[in-house]
Amino acid sequence: MKADKKLIIAVYDNEKKAQEEFDILFSKEKKDELDLSAYTVITKKENGKTELHDTVGRDAFWGAVIGGLVMLLIGPFGAIYGAALFTAEVLAGSMAASIGVGALAGWLKSDALNIPIDLIKDIKDSLKPGSSAIVAVAEEDWVDDVERLLKPNSEMMHEYQFNGSVVEKFENDWKEHHKQEIVE
Repeated sequence: MKADKKLIIAVYDNEKKAQEEFDILFSKEKKDELDLSAYTVITKKENGKTELHDTVGRDAFWGAVIGGLVMLLIGPFGAIYGAALFTAEVLAGSMAASIGVGALAGWLKSDALNIPIDLIKDIKDSLKPGSSAIVAVAEEDWVDDVERLLKPNSEMMHEYQFNGSVVEKFENDWKEHHKQEIVE
């Protein structure tokens, strides 16, 4: 069975704090002191528009999951944009093109990953104009390290535990899709 993974969302009262924390995560990953499946920064501008930036991921599936979560946070256009951008960033666009951005966005918007609607609403409500958040997926072995890094400077943290059976099912589905893409 695959290891459990946790979705961690750390909300900051400004973009600068979130960017500093993101840079720390990125630096630790480059030094192999930390291993995250995927992570990004989202910012809600003063005008209310939300943007995704600074995407990093070693795992395309979890990058797409984060992209899908971002889509749920910033609406239908954001949904397609978030999923496509993150997937393209992680896979240099090949899988994003083959799976179809609309299909990917629709799959992630479904309740397949069992992310509670109340959690999505809480995350959305905590993103006030001028705030930013780091959205990350960490394997259980790294969760404590990520929380220790992000919690002290964040205004709020949201977390969701993906259980091993969900992780295994969807990672296997993702790999199966990739095999079909290679054959075609």
